[in-house]
Amino acid sequence: MHAELDTSSYPTGIQVSDDEIAALPITRHRFHGDWNYTLHSQHPMDAETTDSTSDPAPASRPLRLTRRSLQNPELTGMTRQQLSELIDALTPALEVQREQVLRTRRGHERLVATGTGAKAKLTPADRILVTVLHLRKLATMDLLGQLFDVTAMTISRAKQEVRPLLEAHGHHINTSTARLRTPADVATFLAPDSTQTKVKKTS
Repeated sequence: MHAELDTSSYPTGIQVSDDEIAALPITRHRFHGDWNYTLHSQHPMDAETTDSTSDPAPASRPLRLTRRSLQNPELTGMTRQQLSELIDALTPALEVQREQVLRTRRGHERLVATGTGAKAKLTPADRILVTVLHLRKLATMDLLGQLFDVTAMTISRAKQEVRPLLEAHGHHINTSTARLRTPADVATFLAPDSTQTKVKKTS
């Protein structure tokens, strides 16, 4: 590594928009991704497309995003056990809330057995998960819609339903420093970090 003093003058007060930042070929690191990141000469996905002569090894292929992978503590900011307990605590209230909404729409009590009729696009567990991820400021509603195969409006409605319940139960969701723009960003973020070295604790 080489460093030297740059004595040149540069203009100050230049502002960079969020859209300009989002367009940069950046891979954010797991730890404080707003501060620690790799800036590529071209977008990693573009580089893969350009280098079409070699087939990447299976270990380097993007992680397949599943509901379980989206429950990763790196994304939710809580352990899987804590998330499970949160879902168990809020689901009954969500189901009661949904039944009240449907009753209002129908104008009368349910005429068929519970569980029949049109299915909700998101399960109660999914609605809680998408709300947690959005409150973490990890992803936009558009991205969450892509990840859960629904519209951004469905994500917005889920958040409107779940957020008051979180507040009523005293659950505070901490924001993350990571900002993910595409499903590929999420897969890269969750991929095993080969640059991190585990330090064995000694007595």
